[in-house]
Amino acid sequence: MLQSLKQKTLVGKLWAIIVLAVAAIFIGVVFGPGIAKMIAGPTHFTPLDDHDVLSLQGQYLEADIDTLIDYYAETVRSESGKRDEVSAREYIMPINTPDATVYIGVEVPKPKIDDAEAVVADTERLIDDEDGSYEWDGSYVSVRGTLQPMDDETRQLWEDYFIDAGFSYDDIGLFDDCTALPLVLTDGEIDGQDTFVYGFMGVIGVLLVVLAIWFVIHSLTGGFQKQIRNYIKASDDPQATEQALDRFYEDTMQEGKVRMSRSWLMYDKGGNSWVLAGDDVVWAYQYTVRHKAYGILTVNKELMVRVFGAKEKRACHDIYVRNEDEAQEILQQMARTYPDALIGYDQDIERKYHANPAAFHQAVITARHAPAAPAQPAEAQAGVTGEPESKPLYT
Repeated sequence: MLQSLKQKTLVGKLWAIIVLAVAAIFIGVVFGPGIAKMIAGPTHFTPLDDHDVLSLQGQYLEADIDTLIDYYAETVRSESGKRDEVSAREYIMPINTPDATVYIGVEVPKPKIDDAEAVVADTERLIDDEDGSYEWDGSYVSVRGTLQPMDDETRQLWEDYFIDAGFSYDDIGLFDDCTALPLVLTDGEIDGQDTFVYGFMGVIGVLLVVLAIWFVIHSLTGGFQKQIRNYIKASDDPQATEQALDRFYEDTMQEGKVRMSRSWLMYDKGGNSWVLAGDDVVWAYQYTVRHKAYGILTVNKELMVRVFGAKEKRACHDIYVRNEDEAQEILQQMARTYPDALIGYDQDIERKYHANPAAFHQAVITARHAPAAPAQPAEAQAGVTGEPESKPLYT
């Protein structure tokens, strides 16, 4: 029985496992390369050391930059009714190569602009130094990101700056003999995407994989049948109880997701499966959960048959149904199968059950099996008024 329930649960959870796997694969394909770079960590480089700059494209780099010429572009955020605000600025950074000094762009966000401006001011003092008295004032700005080609708009600003500075178009490009390389090292980005996004998507991807594995393992190990396994374990003879349940499972017809006999009541729905002994079915009624929008309009409702026992620590179990007709059919079948169970709801029943479930069940059994009172003569019944007691079948 348990093996059959495990297999059914795995099949029932297969759609969730597939969805999780597809989502994890999508994240791996779209964000995997950037996540891999972030996990591997950046490569440290010193701009004034000799570098083959073109070979650094696409690499995740970090540098403490102490030499910047000027800025050639900035990103300005505008909001109605507010002053324009600079959110990022792009500077020109010199890099030594074996043959010459070349220039690339460095983009820093607003929090680092002041540091970058201090570096620009210190570099100006170095350039203007004629008597050899210059001393580095300790200014630098730390950046970490990937080196990538500029987009068309930024490249145009880059070209305009160098053309105004007296360079020719032959000096600008991604060729070995060019001086102004339209490449930009953007702080806080990997492959054009914010590092936070890669970190977040990496965590999500790991969680999706872990959750998919958990579903598989939990299904195959019977984790979704925890109540049934605990019920068997808590019995006086677990082996005999499991064998009896196996026979019940094989011999009893399942109607919907319910198997019912005088010996047992089982709800078979994957992770919500549970079982009760027939003599432990104490009380049952229809229960409705209404989901409302703005606390007024009912937009959805869940129907279930709520079943209570007396022996378990958690003695309340639910059978989810599609409609009231199905709920009433189950309750009527329970009334026929478990004559000692009370079917229906009112607040007095709830109060008595929660006060002492076992005593409540015994009181119901005693009342049901008490001998009927002798019929009164017609004369004694004269003048008697009122309606017969009605035990509600549903709420």
